Amino acid sequence: MKDINIGVRVYPIDDSNNNVKAFASVSVDDLIAIRGVRVIDSDKGLFVTMPQSKDKDDVYHDIAFPINGNLRKDITNAVLDEYDRVSALDPQSRGYSTQDMSVANAKQAADVQLDIRVYLINEPKGSTRAFASVGVDEMVAIRGIRVVEGEKGLFVSMPQSKDKDGDYHDIAFPMNSDLRKEINKAILDEYKSLEKSCERKPSLADGLKHGTEKAAAYCTAPRAAGAAVAKSYGGSVLD
Repeated sequence: MKDINIGVRVYPIDDSNNNVKAFASVSVDDLIAIRGVRVIDSDKGLFVTMPQSKDKDDVYHDIAFPINGNLRKDITNAVLDEYDRVSALDPQSRGYSTQDMSVANAKQAADVQLDIRVYLINEPKGSTRAFASVGVDEMVAIRGIRVVEGEKGLFVSMPQSKDKDGDYHDIAFPMNSDLRKEINKAILDEYKSLEKSCERKPSLADGLKHGTEKAAAYCTAPRAAGAAVAKSYGGSVLD
């Protein structure tokens, strides 16, 4: 595996009454940022979980995650090492700063390999028209992206969480505007292509029955087209 730059920020929960000891933010190769990573204390010691969502069967699934096991281990070790360092400091001296989103050494968006998968919603009842997943440079996958019909037309929304004040924040997102535009365009192009060619007979719920994002919401021909969009790996982690 190529050398990958991992950035980590850890926010310990002092006086925690549960097994969540800290939250963390992780950046991967100055391309993708992931928030909502957690440090958990268990009978076997500390471990790290990626941000998760719960399906209708109360089963949890990672929203954003490393595609290969070695990178997951590297991220886990980096988070735990930073947790050990920061938790030992006095809370007043931890010195958190705002995350820099203008990364000078970031890879050019046009050179980033993207694996885009779009899953149309059969008979949508709200503004969400489709869900999407993206694999970035064979490193990180993001699920739960939405294609939304707004007042000014279609737009792409990264997976979000709501804070205690009712404000929404992206859980995983591109770290520069050019890459965000590249991902948004690829998702919308694939969505429009599927809209033109797919009968959308199966429902999205069928496709997500076991917490996966299998393509039950679109027909065979568009599935082949969707595979052609993938410019990197075969897409098994997103299927």
